Amino acid sequence: MPFYIKVGRFALSSFGLMMTISLFISYVLALQISKYIGILKSQTENIFLAGALSGIVLGRFFYIVKNHDQIPDFLGIFQIWNGGVDYYGTLVGTILGVVLVAWLYNIPILKALDITSVVGSLTLGLGYISAGFVGFGFGRPVSSEVDVTPGFHILKKFPFFYIVYKFGDIAPPSIPFYPVQFMYGALFIIYSILLIYYTIKKQDRFPGELFSIFLMLYGFTSGVIGYYSTSHVVFENFTVEQFFGAFVFLSGLIILWLLKYEKINA
Repeated sequence: MPFYIKVGRFALSSFGLMMTISLFISYVLALQISKYIGILKSQTENIFLAGALSGIVLGRFFYIVKNHDQIPDFLGIFQIWNGGVDYYGTLVGTILGVVLVAWLYNIPILKALDITSVVGSLTLGLGYISAGFVGFGFGRPVSSEVDVTPGFHILKKFPFFYIVYKFGDIAPPSIPFYPVQFMYGALFIIYSILLIYYTIKKQDRFPGELFSIFLMLYGFTSGVIGYYSTSHVVFENFTVEQFFGAFVFLSGLIILWLLKYEKINA
């Protein structure tokens, strides 16, 4: 992996730098949006810290379980810059961490999940793009004969572009890949903008509404883009990523229906 800064034996990877910047931007957004959710900034700080730490820890744990053969030794478990995290684990870990800290500090759980959804969309978007630049989580190879010089290239069919990595990146060089990380990243940043606008403009929301919408968006995106990923095919042409996306989408839909039903009959 290319390093951005080296001072003696200390090295800060470009991926680590981008993720640090992403978390800082997300933290600032969380504090600014908290008043529209209806929770204090001090509560928001606890939610953000719990969500970030639990997401990283469980995301790394999921990655190790799935790719244990790529961990050379015990210290490799903690070298998050080698392999990164599993996004399924990150999602599950973030939700569990937020629910736990909300319960411990007597913060309304649904409101905590709402602000996590708005901020998490941005964090995911920036994280996916950061991973894409260094070659984490590359997609399936493009089947047609195309230009394989390093960089981005136009494609005549959806998603209308692909990427070729260079020597030194995480992904294999000189192979045209579908840009799944950049597709995920762009969509989640758009979702974040839409959720921010929705949060500010719609004052009669019910707690948990943003969370259920986020789950539906996450599930839909995984179902579509999962087709272009390297995720394991489990049935016909459907991948694990697509089945996970369908599960998350249905979960969000059910939660939205239950919360809306409860509000109507309150």
